[in-house]
Amino acid sequence: MTAAGAVSWPVPCSPTALEPMRRNLGRWLAAAGWPAEAAADVVLAVNEAVSNAVEHGCAQRCDGVRLDARVSTAAGARRVDCTVHDCGDWDGVPRRRAARGFGLSMIRELSGDVRIEHGSAGTTIHLSAHDPPGRTDR
Repeated sequence: MTAAGAVSWPVPCSPTALEPMRRNLGRWLAAAGWPAEAAADVVLAVNEAVSNAVEHGCAQRCDGVRLDARVSTAAGARRVDCTVHDCGDWDGVPRRRAARGFGLSMIRELSGDVRIEHGSAGTTIHLSAHDPPGRTDR
């Protein structure tokens, strides 16, 4: 952990690294006071982004994936921002195969804002979610 509201984790290029990543992210969100149902959506979206990075980015030339997450407050509203970075050279064109290829759609559905950057340094997915309104336990 780098600060109370931020974390950074290296994720090895292995599907077996996904479960510990989900567990760590879920615990961190709970410690940050993120509501359980909303945290589950964040964990699912990040899991899909990391899974894509492990499957595609690591298949090329990566030693691993980096996950950065931060909870911040602005104008009384909290949000969580997550960034998943791999060194793969995805061209930005989604490809769908039978029963596959819906990961980015799912990430967009579960997150309030999604941006994807790709270039010679790799692919980075930025996603964010806002703390659900109506919470009384802040």
